[in-house]
Amino acid sequence: MITIQDTNLIVKIDPLGAQLHSLVHAGQEYLWQGDPSSWKRQAPILFPFVGRLKDDQYEYRGMTYHQTQHGFARDEMFEVVNQRANQVTLILKDNNRTRAAYPFTFELVVTYQVTNGKLSVTYQVTNPSDDQQLIYAIGAHPGFNVPLTDQERFEEMRVTVNPAKVYSQIKLIAPGPLNDLEHPQTIDFRSPLQLRHDLFNQDALILDAKEQPVTVTISDADGQHGVHVITDNNKLIGIWSPFPAKANLLCIEPWWGIADGINSDGQLTHKQLMDRLQPGQQRQYHFAIQPF
Repeated sequence: MITIQDTNLIVKIDPLGAQLHSLVHAGQEYLWQGDPSSWKRQAPILFPFVGRLKDDQYEYRGMTYHQTQHGFARDEMFEVVNQRANQVTLILKDNNRTRAAYPFTFELVVTYQVTNGKLSVTYQVTNPSDDQQLIYAIGAHPGFNVPLTDQERFEEMRVTVNPAKVYSQIKLIAPGPLNDLEHPQTIDFRSPLQLRHDLFNQDALILDAKEQPVTVTISDADGQHGVHVITDNNKLIGIWSPFPAKANLLCIEPWWGIADGINSDGQLTHKQLMDRLQPGQQRQYHFAIQPF
């Protein structure tokens, strides 16, 4: 494990998937530690797809490729390229395994930095190809211990969104789940959302962030302890807990992509909310996590 820290926050990162493994603030573990009976992961990086592909496959230039939910980056070993006491940078490049499922050259660089008790996360995607456009999506999937202590219950915790307003909500529909972008609904965050496990009986609640700054906060009943997930230019933010497993877990997921639509034709070039980089281009994505 890789450890970075300041006086207020200790962060551990697993090079496998460049996944967050631990967030300890004031002696308290904030990050979900994984449980195969509900959700074995902790904070996977979603790349080169966010969500599920229809039939777990897609077509590109006349070839069919198979890929499971959320892409392969979470199961690839990243290489450390730079490390200091409070910062680490890791990289994943395409290889024989990735090209079998995704016929593109790419570089995915992940930087974690701890400053004043806040963890800043930066993803940088580069297209090193000389002649091929890079088509991809990226997202984060950090899971948090909810509640933080044995003295509280999941149903006593709440989620607050700032700005506090009514957001467009993108529904997910079984099987898949697949998105229904064409028929957005609304979700009211003018006041905090009191958690219940059955809120997630149709998978994640997806807010349309419209690439504007949004902060999602999980807190206990009195608002004294919790975590802020601070986003900047996200297309979407997912809020998820496994159901019917009823784990003491909540994920706040900054996304720049989404699962296939219910009417998807399987063509990668038609897939919704995919980013594109021309040869030699790169793009950065940011969010931050701040326990309190």
